[in-house]
Amino acid sequence: MAPSSSSLISSSSSSLSSSSSLSSFPMDGIAAIRQYIDRMLDSSALEKQRQLLGVVGNNNNNHNGINNNNNNNGTPNKMMMKAFLLDAVTTQIVSSVYSQTEILSKQVYLVTRLDEDDKKRQQRQPQEVVRTEVGHLTALVFCRPTPANIDYLGRELSSPRFRHYHIYFSSVLSTGLLRLLAEHDRWERVASVQEYFADFVPINPDLWTLQSTAHSLVLTTAAGTSWAPKYAAQYERQLQGLQSMLLAMKRQPTCIRYAGHSACAEELAQDLHESILADDIFHFRGAGENKKQ
Repeated sequence: MAPSSSSLISSSSSSLSSSSSLSSFPMDGIAAIRQYIDRMLDSSALEKQRQLLGVVGNNNNNHNGINNNNNNNGTPNKMMMKAFLLDAVTTQIVSSVYSQTEILSKQVYLVTRLDEDDKKRQQRQPQEVVRTEVGHLTALVFCRPTPANIDYLGRELSSPRFRHYHIYFSSVLSTGLLRLLAEHDRWERVASVQEYFADFVPINPDLWTLQSTAHSLVLTTAAGTSWAPKYAAQYERQLQGLQSMLLAMKRQPTCIRYAGHSACAEELAQDLHESILADDIFHFRGAGENKKQ
């Protein structure tokens, strides 16, 4: 990286911006993640989404083949029974800010893993795996935007167990994966797809982790994607995690510091900086100078 770029991305030997400006705007990772989970589990918000989509109506006016959620009097049900489907990473994320009791209080009657069927197949013969139909439940899916999770969703949607699906990805979903997800939804059960930037685990309000110790160890000894293709998945995980942290906190940094002795850290800082410049999602509406740290 050319020295002239130090005003945008600087090594650890460069001067650090004033910490007093950052302290005026505290970043609370626990509050950010809880806010996202609250919005996922909010029955009234889900009902409003369904109304906007045209789902709520009479039996002959359904949207995408989804049955309405009205009672016999034609008024929407206030109680929405839900299932919460998670992957291995988002299970850790949710459990770091929500207890099982709190989840149950949100009318969530089933919490399960997205890859539950695969886990069962590893324990018994495939023909012994029985999938329980729960068509009266609305499925809320919270997972990372990875090819493996799209594959799990494809298997779920090929033989849907739930009435319909609201899918939330913890980071930016690529166009290719979104197109693949749409191809899997041949029964048209997916009611909404959204990005909620909760791709990190908050230990304390000001201390967060990606829960990827082994991956971080690899990155200290190997370079980024351009030099070490076999570490591409780990590298991408680090990049997406950092992007998610910035988006959750609504931060658009103008200076990114990295360890000057690490070529991998330099490339990671460069890729993060370029993603901020290239994607309008980092240009927050109404964000003042306090967000540009």
